[in-house]
Amino acid sequence: MFNKTLSVEELNGYIHSIFLAEEMLLGVTVFGEVSGFKASGPHAYFTLKGANAAISCNLFQYKRTHVPKDGDSILVKGSPDYYIKTGKLSFNVTSVQPVGIGQLHIELEELKKKLAAEGLFDPAHKVSVPRFPKEVCVITSQTGAVIRDIYRTIRNVNQTLNIHVYNVRVQGIGAEKEIADALRKTDGMYDVIIVARGGGSFEDLAPFNTELVARAIYDCETPVISAVGHETDFTLSDLAADARAATPTAAAHLVGYNEGEYIASVFSLMSNAAISLEKILTDNQNRFLSWSKSFLAYGDKLLEKYHSRFRLKTAAFINASKFFLSKKESFLDKRLSLYAGCNPIGYLQKGYMGISKNGRRVLSVGDLAINDDITIRAKDGEVLAVVKEIKYEV
Repeated sequence: MFNKTLSVEELNGYIHSIFLAEEMLLGVTVFGEVSGFKASGPHAYFTLKGANAAISCNLFQYKRTHVPKDGDSILVKGSPDYYIKTGKLSFNVTSVQPVGIGQLHIELEELKKKLAAEGLFDPAHKVSVPRFPKEVCVITSQTGAVIRDIYRTIRNVNQTLNIHVYNVRVQGIGAEKEIADALRKTDGMYDVIIVARGGGSFEDLAPFNTELVARAIYDCETPVISAVGHETDFTLSDLAADARAATPTAAAHLVGYNEGEYIASVFSLMSNAAISLEKILTDNQNRFLSWSKSFLAYGDKLLEKYHSRFRLKTAAFINASKFFLSKKESFLDKRLSLYAGCNPIGYLQKGYMGISKNGRRVLSVGDLAINDDITIRAKDGEVLAVVKEIKYEV
């Protein structure tokens, strides 16, 4: 028999029969911790974990027994089954008995409390993801479906955003160190960093629940988006990151802004601004013309008003000047007549004569002496004479 060549079906059937024949494996009770519990119709599926091993479990008609959740420690009763078609070993569970919260989940909760107390999850430390990034770095496995989904989602709406991939392992032993190193090396080189991986079991997501990765995210100056697992998965990296995306595709939507929409929006705003500006200019032009007409009309009225006042004032001034000059002329005539009456020449015209000595008028005989040379002025000339005799009237 050992030299016989078997088909895959024969080999798997033989292994299956071994499990069925082993009575000690029928109706056995197994202790472990629940991970990746998922219901599909009337059945549920999960992984039962031990300290260093795990086995897939099938729980048919799961509502007939206790329904566990991730992290619960339980006792399951059932039998192992080797599925011929896929060659997969699993455990068919017939009943579930709760025991308590699993040790791994207890440790995770304790770590979460510790980091929260240190402020690693404090919203005040988080920074905003840029609205229009140019350079995006995705830390993930370059061979997985995650990067293809992110790339396709972004390129559907944006052709200019640069997408850089930093290749790391996203599960397994040592993956957390690769992720933390990648965060430190890319910090400050890009506008935003996305840490991403697809869905998986609690064990698959374990690197993103480590203190090493959480601290590396917290220390980044560059905004970090955590896009780990499915929408229901929540890891320490989600809590430490500046933003959490429910899925890697959601992270792509977060950074991959729609170029076409924004270009159209900008043109729309520019068009509206131009229309508004044209309306403002037209309104102001009309207002200016209205003001100009009003000002000119008011200016004409004001000019006419002051011109009328000026004419009145000018006429009043001329009349006053004439009156003043008339008064002055009359006054002057009177003065001139008065002065004319006092003019000695006027007396000479009447036949009187004037006597002077040495150029000075003689007002009294007392001003003369015998033999004085005198000048006698008449209206038609002068007479030079010498005083021969002086008589005084008594």
